[in-house]
Amino acid sequence: MKSNEQNWLEKAKKSAGWLLVFGIVEIVAGCLSFASPFVAGLTVMVMVGVALLIGGGARLLVAFMADSFGAGALTFLWGLIAAGTGFYLVIRPGIGLVTLTLVVALALFLGGIVRALVAFKLKPVKGWGSMLFGGILDFVFALMIGWQFPASSLWVVGTLVGISLFSAGITTITLAGTARKAAGLLDQTA
Repeated sequence: MKSNEQNWLEKAKKSAGWLLVFGIVEIVAGCLSFASPFVAGLTVMVMVGVALLIGGGARLLVAFMADSFGAGALTFLWGLIAAGTGFYLVIRPGIGLVTLTLVVALALFLGGIVRALVAFKLKPVKGWGSMLFGGILDFVFALMIGWQFPASSLWVVGTLVGISLFSAGITTITLAGTARKAAGLLDQTA
């Protein structure tokens, strides 16, 4: 049993170092996304396009190997749509960025309305005000994106990617510290 604990401690210490490195890389990538949100947004669109191209190509191959025409035809159609969309996003990522910006604005708009309505339904429950505040923020962000559209396409997706990467980096670094502390505490008790 002692050797299993020691083995786990060694792995936790090694993982903590790598987690710290990955967290720092995520924070740097997030800062780069903030510095150039348009480039970050275009990069996301190209990556999504490549993923769709690969997935669509795989579906096309599967369609040709299908035993029946019906299953093969539907798979072929889906593969053709995915590959075509992927190809289009790779060669014209700006159009994908504009479309995704509209989807984000619509999601924030509808989400804000739903959160506000749910908050009013929960009004006597503690925390309803913070839910209402979040719904209002979503609604305001949607209006801000829509008001600036299509210029908002230049910054929305890249900024959201930056926020996601930055917060993921903070979380990863926190996990690295927690893993080191846990390994240290178990090391002291062993």
